[in-house]
Amino acid sequence: MENKMLRALCVDLCAGLYFTNFCEQSGNQLWENAVNLWTDLQHYHKLFYQDGLDPYRVQREAQLLYSTYLSSSARRSIGVGEEIRREVYDQLMPAFEELFDKVEEHSLSILLEPWTLLVSRDKESFEKVEQGGSTLLPSPVSPSTPFSKGTRAPDSWSRVSPNFQGYRLGSLLRHRHEIGHFMSFLQNQDASIHLTCWLDLEQYRRTPHKDETVRQERSSHIANKYLSGTYFFGSDSPATTEQQNDVCPSVTWFKQSYLECLSNPVVGEIQDVVRRHIEKKWLPLFLSTADRLILLYSVTFDLCVSVWKPQAQSLWMSSSKEILLFRRILLNPATCLQFQHFVSLKGDFLENNVLFWLEVQRYKDLCHSHSDEATIQQKISTIINCFINSSMPPALQIDIPPAQAQQVLEKRHELGPYIFREAQMSVFSALLTFWPEFQELSSSVQEDVQCDLLFRKSWRGRSPVLKRRRRGRMMTKTTV
Repeated sequence: MENKMLRALCVDLCAGLYFTNFCEQSGNQLWENAVNLWTDLQHYHKLFYQDGLDPYRVQREAQLLYSTYLSSSARRSIGVGEEIRREVYDQLMPAFEELFDKVEEHSLSILLEPWTLLVSRDKESFEKVEQGGSTLLPSPVSPSTPFSKGTRAPDSWSRVSPNFQGYRLGSLLRHRHEIGHFMSFLQNQDASIHLTCWLDLEQYRRTPHKDETVRQERSSHIANKYLSGTYFFGSDSPATTEQQNDVCPSVTWFKQSYLECLSNPVVGEIQDVVRRHIEKKWLPLFLSTADRLILLYSVTFDLCVSVWKPQAQSLWMSSSKEILLFRRILLNPATCLQFQHFVSLKGDFLENNVLFWLEVQRYKDLCHSHSDEATIQQKISTIINCFINSSMPPALQIDIPPAQAQQVLEKRHELGPYIFREAQMSVFSALLTFWPEFQELSSSVQEDVQCDLLFRKSWRGRSPVLKRRRRGRMMTKTTV
């Protein structure tokens, strides 16, 4: 049941936020806070997988998550225990991807209850369809439900079917043909500039920082077309005066935007303003037309099919729970040692991948303890000398691309908390592929037998050269 809930959460946006809307309309504040937290955490995780990581944005988002959901004055508390709150607070600077892992697990445990309730109701609805042949899917929470708060949507959404009042711009982006319909609708209303602005900003935001020429061209295009008196700073702007001032604090900044590339945080703020305007005014008008209901019903039905038919693999994604559990395995000395022996049978560098991941975690602990620069630099050098530029051939001792290794070498003197970010993610992804097989082995063999078996197999399977390398690594490890 929990796995199905996680898979549905991953495709909830495609289904018009069907489950999210159910939690928000339930009247249960804890459910609403938990589902919003889970969604916000997914956006937080994505920051670490983008080209050109912005440490300031990561730090800002982490602090915002903490103040919103975990602090003593949190507006959307999910009842996290004091121990977890303190642990997150102590590791808040610098913020890393796994900072909120325990918080995410807590939110998922909360969401299991509303998910179970939603599934049972939808199952009853499907049975009615089979028996009567004409009953459509109900709204996520029927108005007659005792704990329903009623519709909280603004007047512009009042004409939209209750089933789809959770539908947002992101839902359309999952269906390219529907974006075309929406664009045509906006053109007929002389309002297409809102969507083209959002799309151009998104294209710019996704342009790699290394493509400086392309970014400069797109930045100039955005500044000329949208950041002018005819749109964003005009009389018909989607932004309020306060929002305009937040984006453009001075005339000097505005002139500078024509000469330099716009920063991603500024682009994100403009996107948010335009998106909210689209979702408040134009999207409900589009959805209230009769021909939209057929599309929306099919989208919601797709979600239910993906939940009730496991063979619909194309709609499923790897659940965050698997990543959380795998991190826990690697951070537990006993289970990590078992997994280390297991992967040593699969490839020459996979065991090194485990050791490298652990050493980067220790490096992160140093960053959190705010150690002096000399200690941090020594740790960086030790990790590089062991795994990325080893004196023992080959120089690269882990499974990452040579270009990624070179990037680490170039950043080694920056002393930043994210020097090993891309490399650690690469080895983690490589190791994660062996996690299901290891789980299967663990469930079929007793722990003490498994550990002994894996150790003997891994040691017998090594060549004399690999054994010498392992002894060398073990000696080096005492200095890491």
